[in-house]
Amino acid sequence: MKMVKVIGSVTSTIKEESLKDFKLLFVQMVDLKLEGKKEYYVVVDTLGLGEGEVGLIVTGSTAKLTDATKGKTVDGTIVAKVDRLDMDKNVKT
Repeated sequence: MKMVKVIGSVTSTIKEESLKDFKLLFVQMVDLKLEGKKEYYVVVDTLGLGEGEVGLIVTGSTAKLTDATKGKTVDGTIVAKVDRLDMDKNVKT
């Protein structure tokens, strides 16, 4: 899993039939301080996350294993919303 922040949405009026029921989000990988990295993904939104929210994504064949994405043409899926990140105080970031 990768931790990401939603930075926008992708509008696509013409897309593969299996994607028609999904909202597409533009997300950016974040580090432990929730600061953006230079790694971006377009993912299907199965949870209803909004811009600025942090979530966890899975990519590759794992993205097709959720109840909502089985048999769909996806390569990235949001699978969890991050409400809080607790870390050991000794972790160097």
